[in-house]
Amino acid sequence: MAEKALARVTRLLSILSVLQHQEEATFAELGERFGVSARQIEQDVFLLFTTGKPGGMPDDYVDFDPDALDEGIARLRDAQGLTQVKLSAREAVALIGALGTLVAAGVAPQAAETALAKLRAAIDSNPIEVVADEAVDRARMSPLTDGLARGLAVELTYVDASDRRTVRVVEPHRLVAIDGIGYVECWCRRAQDYRTLRLDRIVGATLTDSLVTTAPMEQRGFSLEPRFAAQVTAHVSARWLLESMQDVVISDEGDAVTATFPVADVEWAAGRLLAVGPALRTIGPALLADAVARRALRVLEAQDGAA
Repeated sequence: MAEKALARVTRLLSILSVLQHQEEATFAELGERFGVSARQIEQDVFLLFTTGKPGGMPDDYVDFDPDALDEGIARLRDAQGLTQVKLSAREAVALIGALGTLVAAGVAPQAAETALAKLRAAIDSNPIEVVADEAVDRARMSPLTDGLARGLAVELTYVDASDRRTVRVVEPHRLVAIDGIGYVECWCRRAQDYRTLRLDRIVGATLTDSLVTTAPMEQRGFSLEPRFAAQVTAHVSARWLLESMQDVVISDEGDAVTATFPVADVEWAAGRLLAVGPALRTIGPALLADAVARRALRVLEAQDGAA
């Protein structure tokens, strides 16, 4: 499988960061550290040798000791200020706020909570505290998350906006956060219809042994569950965009690149692919190809109308 550009750029910057702290390391040592071969590290170092600041003058380039390179040792002499990309204070606060909102809404996966804890530990303070309008009881969330994972219905005690308390059995389909408020999208057996219920208005939840039988209504809310695997072949100039697709697997062949990736939202994926429309060669399955074609046609019609 071809390596993604993002992975290599991250490693290149990390090599400089390591060498700035320990001055030198063998290709083999760096390879073991980054999980690649010594030969790959050698190629990375020689690429860095031709990298630097704009201007192109001799003293603008990253500099290594050439004699050490001949011995399989990377000895950094000038990193030109390059190191791993860091978040600015504003970016860090924004990320902490976004993750904190998901956690407060009760819809954050464990990975989000872990990332938030690491960010707060890294800056040794808490620059922003997200306070939900109503706290979501994690104990009441457990039957819902279990029901989602196991495909089982859940009995809820729910208080609506008019302060009316009802008991209903729902088939949970997905958890979402809208404007910082957590909701469960579900099929309500009591109403015999789809419902979107606020998590902070659930005062009791009990997992049942009744299986979920009603499919999610795709017109409501959104889903991050993949619907199918797409395979797209394009000119290598489109590689940058294909690399941005979630869980993508990429292979190169001559001037073409083929990407396979899961698709949860057809229209979103079609819109992304249209950004490199002229470079596209084949798109599968037909569902995605048709969506790209429809979007391209709308663009052409809009251009004709503006002419």
